[in-house]
Amino acid sequence: MKKKLLFVLAAVIAVTMMLGACGGGSTTTPPAGGGSPAAPGGSPTAPTPPAATPEVTLILTNHDADTSTPGRYCHQWADMVKEKSNGRIEVQANNGGALAKPTESLDKVKSGMVDLAFGLQSFYPGQFPMTDGLSLPYLPYTSSSQASDVMMNIWMNTTLLQSDTGYQGTKVILIRANCDNPITTASKKLSSVDDLKGMTIRASTEPVTNWLKIFGATGKGCPINELFQNLQNGAFDGAITDWEAIYSYKLYDNCAKYFADEAVVYNTHYFLMNQAKYDSLSAENKAVIDECSGQAALDLMHDDWDGMKAKATDAIAGEGGTVYKLPDADHAKLVAGADQIKTEWIATNGDKGKQLQDKITELCAAAN
Repeated sequence: MKKKLLFVLAAVIAVTMMLGACGGGSTTTPPAGGGSPAAPGGSPTAPTPPAATPEVTLILTNHDADTSTPGRYCHQWADMVKEKSNGRIEVQANNGGALAKPTESLDKVKSGMVDLAFGLQSFYPGQFPMTDGLSLPYLPYTSSSQASDVMMNIWMNTTLLQSDTGYQGTKVILIRANCDNPITTASKKLSSVDDLKGMTIRASTEPVTNWLKIFGATGKGCPINELFQNLQNGAFDGAITDWEAIYSYKLYDNCAKYFADEAVVYNTHYFLMNQAKYDSLSAENKAVIDECSGQAALDLMHDDWDGMKAKATDAIAGEGGTVYKLPDADHAKLVAGADQIKTEWIATNGDKGKQLQDKITELCAAAN
């Protein structure tokens, strides 16, 4: 009996050693369905947990409100960076001009007072002369999303814009369009282009100012957050500004009454990062910013600006305002004036200017 017990015990020990040898190799078979490989104890390997505290905090400034389309974009971009960095990078989006006025954000991002800035090139006359060529009146854009595709394509695939001094010292995250710009007037409906004569109109770029001059109007710059007051008190008779701004700044609310539905211009937004701040990041964190720049930045909220015209139109109607079309003959005069401005702009900017306009025409035709 004692010999039998010893024999059974020896057999059990041998089998146990064989099973241990079979499971003791370094190769682990992944579970069915492509999940994480099993750990030695049989449990799936846990994913890397999000960082408890961020390695890097980036400060972003934008002058539009949190609820505006640019404001929502800044928050969504911050969320994208946080997700792709697994919590290592936190972007603090400060909207509403809390850190910089519309005319200050470029200087603050270039100096490093903030790390990122979302704004408009049009607030910085002379610093974006080639970029102005993306926003000549009556270029062949048909929507904000299409214009944005064209603008970013030109930035990424040509060198036509990089000479603008406004971009020096920055990493370009995105260039995109806002909505099309109607002709807003405070108290007088335009029955023809002749009614523009003698008016003072808010205009954000030199080409648009020159275009207004053809029709006897004076174009003047004005920060968007001051436009409501200037229209209300009569300092300005009207404005060339986009549907998003009309809606976000409530220019229809006891302010402007008439909105001529002319897609005069699509202005450009910039989204820039201080180059020195970018250079200071680890290679891993630089890769995240790169991944969230360019096409990925363009794809984020790609079509949202195109929905603003309908929202603005509904709000205008609710306040008793009027959205209307000019007669065809007057529209044709506005377009002819724009063609004159384009010819003059190309003459000023030479071969490079012609290349830019040809590229815009080519890309718009391909998209239609």
